[in-house]
Amino acid sequence: MLTAPNAKVLLKHKPDLIPIILGFQNHFEIAIDGESIALQRMTAPPQARQFKTLAAAYSYLRKFLDYRGDVFIRLIDPTTGTGDA
Repeated sequence: MLTAPNAKVLLKHKPDLIPIILGFQNHFEIAIDGESIALQRMTAPPQARQFKTLAAAYSYLRKFLDYRGDVFIRLIDPTTGTGDA
């Protein structure tokens, strides 16, 4: 799990990384370099930050992580738990 400050630094220093917004059945999550962004307050076990809408996830990337590049969007199949068709 990445914290928001770590994610921001990672995106700044590795401009070739492209964040992925993962679309689950009831929420969206952001992953960068294969790791999800954690909640602001770390929990045990760590949990990914969840967004109710795609717009909220994208807005978080732009406003809190200062990211202005491309984004991949991947829908996760609820029956298999993967993004494969």
